[in-house]
Amino acid sequence: MVTIGVIGCGWHSRATHGPCLKQYKETIGGVCLAACCDVDEAAAEAYRADFGFERAYGSFTQMLESEQLDAVWVVVPEQLTVPISLQVMDTGVAVFLEKPPGIHTADVIALQEQAANRGIRHRVAFNRRFVPMTNLLIDKLRVHAQDKQIYSITYDMVRINRKDADFSTTAIHAIDAAKFIAGSEYAELRFRYDDLTGIAPGLSNIMAEGCFRNGVRVNLNCYPHSGSAREMVTVRGEGFSYELHLPLLESPNSFAGLICSEKGKVAIIPEEQEWTTAFGFYDENASFLDALKSGGQLKHDLSSSIQSVAVMEAIRNRAETYLG
Repeated sequence: MVTIGVIGCGWHSRATHGPCLKQYKETIGGVCLAACCDVDEAAAEAYRADFGFERAYGSFTQMLESEQLDAVWVVVPEQLTVPISLQVMDTGVAVFLEKPPGIHTADVIALQEQAANRGIRHRVAFNRRFVPMTNLLIDKLRVHAQDKQIYSITYDMVRINRKDADFSTTAIHAIDAAKFIAGSEYAELRFRYDDLTGIAPGLSNIMAEGCFRNGVRVNLNCYPHSGSAREMVTVRGEGFSYELHLPLLESPNSFAGLICSEKGKVAIIPEEQEWTTAFGFYDENASFLDALKSGGQLKHDLSSSIQSVAVMEAIRNRAETYLG
Protein backbone atom coordinates (compact mmCIF):
# COMPACT_ATOMS: atom_id res chain seq x y z
CA MET A 1 0.00 0.00 0.00
CA VAL A 2 1.40 3.39 -1.05
CA THR A 3 0.23 6.21 1.22
CA ILE A 4 -0.06 9.51 -0.65
CA GLY A 5 -0.07 13.18 0.28
CA VAL A 6 -0.64 16.08 -2.10
CA ILE A 7 0.73 19.59 -1.59
CA GLY A 8 -1.23 22.09 -3.68
CA CYS A 9 -4.96 21.92 -4.41
CA GLY A 10 -5.25 24.66 -7.03
CA TRP A 11 -6.74 24.55 -10.52
CA HIS A 12 -4.07 22.42 -12.17
CA SER A 13 -4.00 19.87 -9.38
CA ARG A 14 -7.79 19.66 -9.44
CA ALA A 15 -7.96 19.26 -13.22
CA THR A 16 -5.25 16.62 -13.51
CA HIS A 17 -3.64 14.90 -10.54
CA GLY A 18 -6.66 14.72 -8.26
CA PRO A 19 -8.88 12.94 -10.82
CA CYS A 20 -6.02 10.64 -11.88
CA LEU A 21 -5.20 9.59 -8.32
CA LYS A 22 -8.87 8.95 -7.60
CA GLN A 23 -9.17 6.89 -10.79
CA TYR A 24 -6.08 4.86 -9.95
CA LYS A 25 -7.35 4.07 -6.47
CA GLU A 26 -10.75 3.00 -7.79
CA THR A 27 -9.51 0.92 -10.73
CA ILE A 28 -6.07 -0.38 -9.73
CA GLY A 29 -5.92 0.02 -5.95
CA GLY A 30 -3.01 -0.45 -3.63
CA VAL A 31 -2.91 3.21 -2.65
CA CYS A 32 -4.21 5.24 0.26
CA LEU A 33 -5.11 8.87 -0.44
CA ALA A 34 -4.21 9.97 3.05
CA ALA A 35 -3.92 13.76 2.98
CA CYS A 36 -3.94 16.91 0.89
CA CYS A 37 -3.04 20.46 1.81
CA ASP A 38 -3.20 24.02 0.54
CA VAL A 39 -2.69 27.44 2.07
CA ASP A 40 -6.35 27.94 1.14
CA GLU A 41 -7.91 25.56 3.67
CA ALA A 42 -11.28 25.66 1.92
CA ALA A 43 -9.61 24.53 -1.31
CA ALA A 44 -7.88 21.70 0.55
CA GLU A 45 -11.16 20.57 2.10
CA ALA A 46 -12.94 20.67 -1.27
CA TYR A 47 -10.10 18.65 -2.82
CA ARG A 48 -10.35 16.09 -0.03
CA ALA A 49 -14.09 15.71 -0.54
CA ASP A 50 -13.99 15.60 -4.33
CA PHE A 51 -11.14 13.10 -4.77
CA GLY A 52 -11.51 10.88 -1.71
CA PHE A 53 -8.62 11.95 0.50
CA GLU A 54 -8.93 11.19 4.20
CA ARG A 55 -7.67 14.45 5.72
CA ALA A 56 -7.07 18.06 4.63
CA TYR A 57 -4.48 20.49 5.98
CA GLY A 58 -3.69 24.19 5.62
CA SER A 59 0.05 23.64 6.18
CA PHE A 60 2.29 21.20 4.34
CA THR A 61 4.73 21.04 7.26
CA GLN A 62 1.89 20.02 9.56
CA MET A 63 0.83 17.38 7.05
CA LEU A 64 4.37 15.99 6.81
CA GLU A 65 4.69 15.89 10.60
CA SER A 66 1.28 14.33 11.20
CA GLU A 67 1.11 11.72 8.42
CA GLN A 68 3.12 8.57 7.70
CA LEU A 69 3.46 9.06 3.95
CA ASP A 70 5.24 7.04 1.29
CA ALA A 71 4.99 9.61 -1.52
CA VAL A 72 4.17 13.30 -1.86
CA TRP A 73 2.93 15.21 -4.91
CA VAL A 74 4.30 18.78 -5.07
CA VAL A 75 1.93 20.82 -7.27
CA VAL A 76 2.70 24.43 -6.34
CA PRO A 77 3.77 27.65 -8.09
CA GLU A 78 7.14 27.06 -9.75
CA GLN A 79 9.05 29.43 -7.45
CA LEU A 80 8.03 27.25 -4.48
CA THR A 81 8.76 23.84 -5.99
CA VAL A 82 12.44 23.64 -5.01
CA PRO A 83 12.20 24.78 -1.34
CA ILE A 84 9.11 22.65 -0.67
CA SER A 85 10.55 19.61 -2.47
CA LEU A 86 13.77 19.86 -0.46
CA GLN A 87 11.75 19.77 2.76
CA VAL A 88 9.76 16.80 1.50
CA MET A 89 12.96 14.97 0.54
CA ASP A 90 14.27 15.51 4.07
CA THR A 91 11.52 13.13 5.25
CA GLY A 92 12.82 10.40 2.94
CA VAL A 93 9.59 9.85 0.97
CA ALA A 94 9.20 9.60 -2.80
CA VAL A 95 8.41 12.88 -4.58
CA PHE A 96 6.31 13.66 -7.65
CA LEU A 97 7.17 17.18 -8.87
CA GLU A 98 5.04 19.27 -11.19
CA LYS A 99 6.94 21.00 -13.98
CA PRO A 100 9.06 23.02 -14.10
CA PRO A 101 10.96 21.48 -11.18
CA GLY A 102 12.48 24.91 -10.50
CA ILE A 103 13.04 28.26 -12.17
CA HIS A 104 16.86 28.27 -11.96
CA THR A 105 19.11 25.55 -13.35
CA ALA A 106 21.42 25.64 -10.34
CA ASP A 107 18.49 25.02 -7.98
CA VAL A 108 17.31 22.03 -10.01
CA ILE A 109 20.83 20.59 -10.02
CA ALA A 110 20.95 21.00 -6.23
CA LEU A 111 17.56 19.28 -5.97
CA GLN A 112 18.78 16.41 -8.18
CA GLU A 113 21.90 16.03 -6.03
CA GLN A 114 19.80 15.93 -2.88
CA ALA A 115 17.61 13.21 -4.41
CA ALA A 116 20.68 11.21 -5.43
CA ASN A 117 22.39 11.58 -2.07
CA ARG A 118 19.32 10.51 -0.11
CA GLY A 119 18.14 7.87 -2.59
CA ILE A 120 14.83 9.66 -3.12
CA ARG A 121 12.64 8.08 -5.79
CA HIS A 122 11.05 10.85 -7.81
CA ARG A 123 9.53 11.99 -11.08
CA VAL A 124 9.15 15.32 -12.86
CA ALA A 125 5.69 15.65 -14.40
CA PHE A 126 6.32 16.62 -18.03
CA ASN A 127 2.98 15.24 -19.21
CA ARG A 128 3.76 15.50 -22.95
CA ARG A 129 6.25 12.64 -22.47
CA PHE A 130 3.31 10.41 -21.51
CA VAL A 131 0.89 11.38 -24.29
CA PRO A 132 -0.04 8.15 -26.13
CA MET A 133 0.17 9.85 -29.53
CA THR A 134 3.60 11.29 -28.67
CA ASN A 135 4.87 7.80 -28.00
CA LEU A 136 3.24 6.43 -31.14
CA LEU A 137 5.11 9.13 -33.08
CA ILE A 138 8.38 8.15 -31.38
CA ASP A 139 7.78 4.49 -32.25
CA LYS A 140 7.38 5.43 -35.92
CA LEU A 141 10.54 7.55 -35.85
CA ARG A 142 12.53 4.67 -34.34
CA VAL A 143 11.55 2.49 -37.29
CA HIS A 144 12.67 5.16 -39.78
CA ALA A 145 15.89 5.89 -37.87
CA GLN A 146 17.24 2.50 -38.87
CA ASP A 147 17.69 3.50 -42.53
CA LYS A 148 16.19 6.96 -43.14
CA GLN A 149 17.22 10.47 -42.16
CA ILE A 150 15.08 12.64 -39.89
CA TYR A 151 15.41 16.21 -41.16
CA SER A 152 13.70 18.42 -38.61
CA ILE A 153 11.26 18.85 -35.73
CA THR A 154 9.07 21.94 -35.47
CA TYR A 155 7.07 22.59 -32.30
CA ASP A 156 4.33 25.24 -32.45
CA MET A 157 2.79 26.35 -29.15
CA VAL A 158 -0.03 28.87 -29.55
CA ARG A 159 -2.28 30.31 -26.85
CA ILE A 160 -5.16 32.78 -26.64
CA ASN A 161 -4.82 36.02 -24.69
CA ARG A 162 -2.02 34.87 -22.39
CA LYS A 163 -0.27 37.90 -20.92
CA ASP A 164 2.41 36.22 -18.81
CA ALA A 165 5.46 38.41 -18.25
CA ASP A 166 7.38 35.13 -18.11
CA PHE A 167 5.94 32.65 -20.62
CA SER A 168 9.09 30.52 -20.35
CA THR A 169 7.52 28.38 -17.62
CA THR A 170 4.88 27.29 -20.14
CA ALA A 171 7.26 27.22 -23.12
CA ILE A 172 9.31 24.62 -21.24
CA HIS A 173 6.71 22.08 -22.37
CA ALA A 174 7.67 22.72 -26.00
CA ILE A 175 11.37 22.74 -25.09
CA ASP A 176 11.15 19.43 -23.27
CA ALA A 177 8.74 17.63 -25.60
CA ALA A 178 10.78 18.42 -28.72
CA LYS A 179 13.89 17.08 -26.98
CA PHE A 180 12.02 13.98 -25.87
CA ILE A 181 10.73 13.28 -29.39
CA ALA A 182 14.20 13.82 -30.87
CA GLY A 183 15.72 11.45 -28.33
CA SER A 184 18.64 13.83 -27.97
CA GLU A 185 19.86 16.82 -26.00
CA TYR A 186 20.11 20.25 -27.64
CA ALA A 187 23.46 21.11 -29.23
CA GLU A 188 22.68 24.76 -29.91
CA LEU A 189 19.78 27.20 -30.18
CA ARG A 190 19.45 30.75 -31.51
CA PHE A 191 16.59 32.84 -30.13
CA ARG A 192 14.41 35.64 -31.48
CA TYR A 193 11.76 37.58 -29.59
CA ASP A 194 8.82 39.72 -30.71
CA ASP A 195 8.30 42.54 -28.21
CA LEU A 196 4.62 42.59 -27.19
CA THR A 197 4.95 44.92 -24.21
CA GLY A 198 2.33 47.15 -25.82
CA ILE A 199 -0.15 44.40 -24.91
CA ALA A 200 1.22 43.49 -21.48
CA PRO A 201 4.47 44.12 -19.54
CA GLY A 202 7.17 41.59 -20.37
CA LEU A 203 5.08 39.79 -23.00
CA SER A 204 6.82 38.44 -26.09
CA ASN A 205 6.67 35.79 -28.76
CA ILE A 206 9.54 33.31 -28.50
CA MET A 207 11.21 31.66 -31.49
CA ALA A 208 14.22 29.36 -31.46
CA GLU A 209 16.07 27.47 -34.14
CA GLY A 210 19.03 25.15 -33.89
CA CYS A 211 19.86 21.47 -33.76
CA PHE A 212 20.06 18.51 -31.44
CA ARG A 213 23.27 16.61 -30.76
CA ASN A 214 22.07 13.84 -33.09
CA GLY A 215 22.01 16.36 -35.97
CA VAL A 216 18.23 16.79 -36.29
CA ARG A 217 17.25 20.43 -36.84
CA VAL A 218 14.71 22.03 -34.51
CA ASN A 219 12.40 25.05 -34.54
CA LEU A 220 10.40 26.17 -31.52
CA ASN A 221 7.63 28.77 -31.96
CA CYS A 222 5.74 30.01 -28.90
CA TYR A 223 2.98 32.58 -29.37
CA PRO A 224 1.20 33.34 -26.07
CA HIS A 225 -1.21 35.97 -27.40
CA SER A 226 -2.70 34.68 -30.62
CA GLY A 227 -6.06 33.69 -32.10
CA SER A 228 -6.19 30.01 -31.20
CA ALA A 229 -5.00 27.50 -28.64
CA ARG A 230 -3.03 24.68 -30.20
CA GLU A 231 0.12 22.63 -29.96
CA MET A 232 1.42 20.90 -33.05
CA VAL A 233 4.64 19.00 -33.67
CA THR A 234 5.76 18.51 -37.27
CA VAL A 235 8.48 15.97 -37.99
CA ARG A 236 9.89 15.76 -41.51
CA GLY A 237 12.28 13.18 -42.86
CA GLU A 238 13.33 11.08 -45.79
CA GLY A 239 10.05 9.97 -47.39
CA PHE A 240 7.81 10.82 -44.45
CA SER A 241 6.13 13.64 -42.59
CA TYR A 242 4.18 13.46 -39.32
CA GLU A 243 1.93 16.01 -37.62
CA LEU A 244 1.13 15.50 -33.95
CA HIS A 245 -1.84 17.57 -32.71
CA LEU A 246 -2.05 17.63 -28.92
CA PRO A 247 -5.43 17.65 -27.09
CA LEU A 248 -5.61 21.04 -25.39
CA LEU A 249 -8.44 21.57 -22.92
CA GLU A 250 -8.82 25.10 -24.29
CA SER A 251 -9.71 23.75 -27.76
CA PRO A 252 -12.04 20.80 -27.17
CA ASN A 253 -13.41 20.84 -30.72
CA SER A 254 -10.04 20.92 -32.49
CA PHE A 255 -8.51 17.82 -34.06
CA ALA A 256 -6.22 15.83 -31.77
CA GLY A 257 -4.20 12.93 -33.04
CA LEU A 258 -1.47 11.98 -35.47
CA ILE A 259 -1.39 12.57 -39.24
CA CYS A 260 1.07 10.23 -40.93
CA SER A 261 2.24 10.94 -44.49
CA GLU A 262 4.53 8.30 -45.93
CA LYS A 263 5.53 8.30 -49.59
CA GLY A 264 2.38 10.19 -50.57
CA LYS A 265 -0.03 8.07 -48.55
CA VAL A 266 -1.84 9.75 -45.66
CA ALA A 267 -3.23 8.04 -42.55
CA ILE A 268 -5.12 9.99 -39.90
CA ILE A 269 -5.17 8.56 -36.39
CA PRO A 270 -7.57 10.52 -34.16
CA GLU A 271 -7.16 10.65 -30.39
CA GLU A 272 -10.38 9.34 -28.87
CA GLN A 273 -9.45 8.76 -25.24
CA GLU A 274 -10.62 10.83 -22.27
CA TRP A 275 -8.60 14.05 -21.84
CA THR A 276 -6.50 13.17 -18.77
CA THR A 277 -5.40 9.97 -20.53
CA ALA A 278 -5.01 11.55 -23.98
CA PHE A 279 -2.82 14.34 -22.60
CA GLY A 280 -0.60 12.03 -20.56
CA PHE A 281 -1.72 12.98 -17.07
CA TYR A 282 -3.09 9.60 -16.09
CA ASP A 283 -0.05 7.61 -17.20
CA GLU A 284 2.48 9.96 -15.58
CA ASN A 285 0.69 9.34 -12.28
CA ALA A 286 -0.17 5.67 -12.78
CA SER A 287 3.27 4.55 -13.98
CA PHE A 288 4.89 6.37 -11.05
CA LEU A 289 2.63 4.54 -8.62
CA ASP A 290 3.19 1.22 -10.39
CA ALA A 291 6.96 1.64 -10.00
CA LEU A 292 6.66 2.60 -6.32
CA LYS A 293 4.53 -0.46 -5.63
CA SER A 294 6.73 -2.89 -7.57
CA GLY A 295 10.13 -1.37 -6.82
CA GLY A 296 10.63 -1.04 -10.58
CA GLN A 297 12.81 1.46 -12.40
CA LEU A 298 11.66 5.07 -12.49
CA LYS A 299 12.30 7.23 -15.54
CA HIS A 300 11.74 10.95 -16.20
CA ASP A 301 13.67 12.19 -13.20
CA LEU A 302 15.34 15.49 -12.36
CA SER A 303 18.51 14.67 -14.29
CA SER A 304 16.48 14.32 -17.49
CA SER A 305 14.96 17.76 -16.86
CA ILE A 306 18.07 19.87 -16.28
CA GLN A 307 18.68 20.93 -19.89
CA SER A 308 15.01 21.82 -20.39
CA VAL A 309 15.24 24.14 -17.36
CA ALA A 310 18.52 25.60 -18.68
CA VAL A 311 16.90 26.50 -22.02
CA MET A 312 13.87 27.90 -20.17
CA GLU A 313 16.19 30.07 -18.08
CA ALA A 314 18.00 31.28 -21.21
CA ILE A 315 14.66 32.39 -22.64
CA ARG A 316 13.69 34.15 -19.41
CA ASN A 317 16.97 36.05 -19.56
CA ARG A 318 16.34 36.91 -23.24
CA ALA A 319 19.52 35.17 -24.30
CA GLU A 320 20.44 35.26 -27.99
CA THR A 321 22.00 31.78 -28.02
CA TYR A 322 22.21 28.59 -26.02
CA LEU A 323 25.02 26.04 -26.34
CA GLY A 324 24.37 22.57 -24.94
